[in-house]
Amino acid sequence: MNSVRPVLFGKYAQALGIAAEQTGLSTSQIVKLLMENVWGSNLEVILPPDPSLEQLSLIDDTKDTSCSITLPERKISMAISSKTKNQISRISFDLGNRFNAITDGKTIINFPSYSLRKSSRQDVDYSTNDFVNDLSFDVSFGGNSFLVGQIAGSFLAKPTFGGDKWKLVKQFFYAGVSGLVPQDAVIENLLCTVPDDQDEDQRSPFLNLKGVHNFTVNGREFNVTVKGVIVAAEGKFAWYRALKEGLYQYPKYLNGVLDLGGGTAIARLFHPDGTIVRDYDLVLDGATSALAAHIAVEVGLIKSEGQILDAIADGTFAVHAINFKTAYDAILPEWIDDIQTQMRTRWKEIHNQFAQILVVGGSAPIIAPFVQDNPRYVIAPNPQFYALEGLQSA
Repeated sequence: MNSVRPVLFGKYAQALGIAAEQTGLSTSQIVKLLMENVWGSNLEVILPPDPSLEQLSLIDDTKDTSCSITLPERKISMAISSKTKNQISRISFDLGNRFNAITDGKTIINFPSYSLRKSSRQDVDYSTNDFVNDLSFDVSFGGNSFLVGQIAGSFLAKPTFGGDKWKLVKQFFYAGVSGLVPQDAVIENLLCTVPDDQDEDQRSPFLNLKGVHNFTVNGREFNVTVKGVIVAAEGKFAWYRALKEGLYQYPKYLNGVLDLGGGTAIARLFHPDGTIVRDYDLVLDGATSALAAHIAVEVGLIKSEGQILDAIADGTFAVHAINFKTAYDAILPEWIDDIQTQMRTRWKEIHNQFAQILVVGGSAPIIAPFVQDNPRYVIAPNPQFYALEGLQSA
């Protein structure tokens, strides 16, 4: 279809006639689509409320075509697009050291950040709860198979924070996206974040996701095309969302984000226009994995740091029948004081030049009781997914 400028019509029949000519459908087909509001012939029907004009708008921007009709007699409007059902405009992906999270804006898939190469002899039961609930995955691609998520952790895979998570991008992305998209899908934009968006070693694994992917997850074959990848700095969209939602009391000043994860923690400051003040970026040593390592030494649970973090998260404070709550209560204040000391030292020169620090990340609830009365700290609502949701909605 050639590009057509929007035109205004005063006759219902005239609008239907031109719509039929431009879309290749009969007028009866258009009316049927209009009345039933269903998919048909790869066309999507949208019915906005209470239109007031008689108009037909025909557009072709080379990527897709559209046709919209307003029918005052029936007080409904139709929009026809050539986009297929399997086209997803945006997916946001958070590659974590303890958990991976991915969302399409409607659903968040969140699963433990474990990966283990699968033996050809290993049986897997996809009917168990952890598979059904998108916590465990059997992922195959390029002749390799991996157990991903909770099942890999139960088979004693090493925690991701103990290695190089960038090498695991594909299996974690395949696992998560399998719960969001049809088996044959096109993703227009994949949005990701990294601690340092100027570091090619961090950016490249995500940028390399652009293209066509053939893989199998839990016995289901997928063909997924990623048309574009955007890589941003961690904290950027948490800051932007907090600014938009009014969480910062002094938006005209520098404000910061402390993203407190399992393997890494990053504190950075943002100019009111959104520019990162990079000279004051701070990568904190160890994040909660450092807390777990200290506890492990104290109670004799060496190499069980991942399980210690899981037990902290679920409130049991016990691993292998060893309760570490007493050690946790003693070590936690020291760990939090160390984080605050690192931030004070790094930002000493500008201590009075920034306003507030937003705390996000899966470990934010741990620090919350210690800073809740300090007006300089703001704990984000639903902190584990605050940044991811901000990325998806930006």
